[in-house]
Amino acid sequence: STIPAIAQAMLGTDAVAHVWTNNADGSPQVSVVWVIAHGDEILFGTDADSEKAKNLRRDSRIILSIEDVERNERGYQRHLVIRGRAALEPGPNPELMDRLANKYTSGRLTGPWQRAARPARAARSLTPGHMSHRRDTTSPT
Repeated sequence: STIPAIAQAMLGTDAVAHVWTNNADGSPQVSVVWVIAHGDEILFGTDADSEKAKNLRRDSRIILSIEDVERNERGYQRHLVIRGRAALEPGPNPELMDRLANKYTSGRLTGPWQRAARPARAARSLTPGHMSHRRDTTSPT
């Protein structure tokens, strides 16, 4: 995998991620998403009619950030920033939505998550182009 072990570890936690896309006027659009690493890609779900999906159809560039769920003795968290390109997969993708729901709700949902998903729901895959992370959590930055 091209995703480093430290990034895989952070993506494996139940910390939510933030994704930035570009609105038509160039301003940023930010969304909170559930993510899961799969091989060389990072997967998340979105509704095909969302602003995020509209933006990514026009401009596939995306930034994803995630903070480590654990803090050091001074209260600082490691963080990860990934820049790359996202691709829309035709939806729905009930298997992905079930995996994400299980990861983020610790299996507390009863019945398949896809029953709650609207037909327009689609999966997004992010192929990382550049990653930066802060390993040393002894100082803020």
